[in-house]
Amino acid sequence: MASENEPLLNSSRSARRSALEGTSEQLPSPAPALPAAPVDADEATELHDPRWAEYSGRPNALTRFRYVWREELAEAFGTALIILFGAGVECQTGLHYALNKDHAYSVGDPLMARFAWAAGVAMAVWMAGGISGGHCNPSVTIALWMYRGFPLKRVPWYIGAQVFGGAMGALLVYANYCYSIALFENGSGHALTGPTATAGMFFTFPQPWLPAFSAFFSEALASGVLIAMVFALSDRKNLPPPPGTMAVALFIVLLGIGSSLGVNTGYAINGARDSGPRIALWLVGYGNEVWTHNSWWWAWGPWAGAIIGGIAGGFAYDTCIYTGRDSFLNRPVGGRSNTKIDDNV
Repeated sequence: MASENEPLLNSSRSARRSALEGTSEQLPSPAPALPAAPVDADEATELHDPRWAEYSGRPNALTRFRYVWREELAEAFGTALIILFGAGVECQTGLHYALNKDHAYSVGDPLMARFAWAAGVAMAVWMAGGISGGHCNPSVTIALWMYRGFPLKRVPWYIGAQVFGGAMGALLVYANYCYSIALFENGSGHALTGPTATAGMFFTFPQPWLPAFSAFFSEALASGVLIAMVFALSDRKNLPPPPGTMAVALFIVLLGIGSSLGVNTGYAINGARDSGPRIALWLVGYGNEVWTHNSWWWAWGPWAGAIIGGIAGGFAYDTCIYTGRDSFLNRPVGGRSNTKIDDNV
């Protein structure tokens, strides 16, 4: 038996929409809800009341503090997110696999770790990119100082904030997994090596069979690829991603680096990502070995290797591809100009 709505169902999409609109009351669309569709801070909507927008007076103490340190706070926040995602997934996969290896299932997939580290970097860029540039990595900060005119006086503050953020992120992960860590250690105490070691879930180690130079080279190579890609993605004369999607592009970059260059050393490629968690584990009782193992690996691998590799990657990109005059490699020969030149627009 034919339905009374059959003509409507057989009609075109636009005709059906018109018929539906003719049979229902048109209600006003609600104002967009935060955070799916953010509005200006001073804009009043049905779902957003800017209570203090019309207030006058001097800024409060928090506002003044944030005004001075906003970029550094963003760097710390972003780096903490990297560790929260990265060390968090290492604990989840490692501990859950170890504590459930006799069961039918376990959350112990190495590919999951690659995705989570890449997601952490993407979230960090979205968190801090519009405020501080979203470096969240000393190698990035130093490369931008050398090749893109980032102020030298800001470099130590950025790096300090990144290390602090890494430590805070690691402390949060440890607080979340401390009972599982204790169960896994089974009373043997915190260890860096051995069957109950948990330090490797937070910071990096070179593989025991790897010569020192190979470990250094592995960090330098991965960091060089990262910085070259950062420069390529931010080059307006190349193929930059659409506004707001830099984080997606870096997600792909980190996923590729972790999947192809990560096994030798754990691809720290970021001194703050490595030293921040070391500070955290040192504070919770892992001892001085967090600094001295593998002949002070933290200093010559995640720091020296990553920074030197990043400088080399930036040099390679600017030598072969980049044309902007903010790079010293493109400095004109002879003469000076008091007019600021931006050839990268």
